[in-house]
Amino acid sequence: MTPQEDLAARLEALRQQLGATWMVGFENFDVGHPFIEVLEGPTYRLTACERGKPVFAKETTKLDEILYWATYEVTWSMAYSWAVQHPVEDEEQRFTAFRRQEELLTTIDPRWAEQARASRPS
Repeated sequence: MTPQEDLAARLEALRQQLGATWMVGFENFDVGHPFIEVLEGPTYRLTACERGKPVFAKETTKLDEILYWATYEVTWSMAYSWAVQHPVEDEEQRFTAFRRQEELLTTIDPRWAEQARASRPS
């Protein structure tokens, strides 16, 4: 199994575990949607492009780290959609979404929820 095939299988398992309708994949749609490139080594690059220009890119050689980054993207999308449908009175939607994302990440790995929490603005 190639590194990309292994990663694809792991991403699909995470998608199913979360009940997500999508997962970060390997195709560049050029609309700011994140995707993964598997480079020699392997090195994993999570990136997004819009109108042919990179929006962001980050690289790692750690499989767990690319899985976290991809899952973070998906759970943020899921959490924000949930927050819109479940507003909390007198609370900004982003804070509701932060909590929901942490709940989702905890189902995969509690350390991922802690990592997300530590990266949040105060």
